[in-house]
Amino acid sequence: MGKSIYDQFEHAAKAYPDSLAARFENKSWTFKALEKEIDICSRKLLSLGIKERDVVAVAMPNCPEALFLFYAISKIGAISYNIHPLTPAPMMKKHIEKSGAKILICLANACYEHRMVLDSDVKIVSVNPYLKINWLKAAVLYKISKKAHGIISYAGIHPSKQGKTVHPDPDDDAVYLNTGGTNGEPKIVRLSSRSINNLALKGYPLFGGRLKDIMMLTAIPLFHGFGLAMGIHTPISWGASTVLVLKFNTKEAIRFIRKGQASVIIGVPALYNALLSRDTFYGPWLRKQIVAFIGGDSVPQSLLDQWNTAMSRFGSTARLFEGYGLTETVNVTNVNTYGRDRRGTIGKPLPNLHEVIIDPETCKVLPNGTSGEICIGGDCLMNGYLHDDELTKKSFIEIDGRKYFRTRDFGYKDDDGYLTFRQRLRRVVKINGETVCPSDVEDVALDLFDVYEAYCFPVEDQRKGHVLCLAVVEREGPKGMRKKEEVEADIYAAIGKNLPPLCRPAKIVFLDKLPRTPVGKIDAAEFAKIQERLHI
Repeated sequence: MGKSIYDQFEHAAKAYPDSLAARFENKSWTFKALEKEIDICSRKLLSLGIKERDVVAVAMPNCPEALFLFYAISKIGAISYNIHPLTPAPMMKKHIEKSGAKILICLANACYEHRMVLDSDVKIVSVNPYLKINWLKAAVLYKISKKAHGIISYAGIHPSKQGKTVHPDPDDDAVYLNTGGTNGEPKIVRLSSRSINNLALKGYPLFGGRLKDIMMLTAIPLFHGFGLAMGIHTPISWGASTVLVLKFNTKEAIRFIRKGQASVIIGVPALYNALLSRDTFYGPWLRKQIVAFIGGDSVPQSLLDQWNTAMSRFGSTARLFEGYGLTETVNVTNVNTYGRDRRGTIGKPLPNLHEVIIDPETCKVLPNGTSGEICIGGDCLMNGYLHDDELTKKSFIEIDGRKYFRTRDFGYKDDDGYLTFRQRLRRVVKINGETVCPSDVEDVALDLFDVYEAYCFPVEDQRKGHVLCLAVVEREGPKGMRKKEEVEADIYAAIGKNLPPLCRPAKIVFLDKLPRTPVGKIDAAEFAKIQERLHI
């Protein structure tokens, strides 16, 4: 394969020119057509004055232009900085200033707010992803978009006549992604072409099935490493295809599945819960499913079992496998899959990755079966955090001559190398001096039929240091109409039966829904507001 992200795409495009590469709503592109769109996009960037090593900020949902830009930016040797499209203008200004981006490309309806705060020398490009695809949606987006001086229309940019393809050092920065934004000031992770390409090359063997049958439903946003590397670059690197979803919509996702246009799914628990909750999801079309992967949040075994039971019921051999990763490791390091699946774990590491468990305080390597901080080494590590050498240095550790990233996650390995994830270390709680994992409480609650979602969190307590509280969302339907007092009693009984007394929540609160980020994770900032409002 090639050196850059684009080189890897180009290799697949030449090998599979007439194969399906991407789909968005009712429009599709072969690899040959996609290569043409990427070339046009790259020449538009050149006409805007973008040069090698320039940073191009892209605040876009999963749409055709986001896909074109990902590869076009790589083609000309620039750096793609993928940002949440709903980022407020003041925060966007911080991102642009910290990254040194020369240009911001975003949806038409967001341009006005960003233009009002960004410096005049930062170009802003407006994108309407529905042009030439859905005239009604295009008209609606155009109507709600405010106009301002200094906003450039992507559709109106004249591509430069001369294009170019840059072949950079594969270890140079190629992509910037934000991380940690829901728990504090975001950090910008620097990822190389080599690290992203390496993950993509490990991806297809996890799927199984024929290339032409691999149609990845990409509802995970491209500002998230899981969506960018696994949802887009992995299938495309191999000549398979991706289905772009602007924003996850259960009805639309089911439509793709029923038509046989989405055979591989990646997502967070909320996505799978949403699909399983709809009667229209179930039917003989599930036989076309190949595999599904889940991660990004606490995954109850009951959800895996529910999905797998549904597949078996309709004659599909597809299974839902749990995986694990971080933005700093291009998001996937461990995963269960066919032939390498151990219940209750998040699987073995991918090829060429190495893991050790250390005591987070002494940094001593711990024996198998002992919980500690997970450390990961290998060929998918980040280059570091942008403009933060001190944090970068603290984030790595050398053990027996090998460099490892300190994940700040809590877990253990068994003798066969399967990893069990227990908790983000920042969520590990000390109660009466003992370590407690809130996710253990969530897992027990989620095994009850009446509990649809659960989130356990610590609250400061003068006597114990902390106590636990549990927020739950009840399952809808006839069997979910029990009194809250009955459901609460069942939860306490299950926790008392399965967990130590320290894990008993001091309070259980019932919510209509848990606050989540666009990628389906718990939104810690919004949850803090709920705690304050409920006087927890």
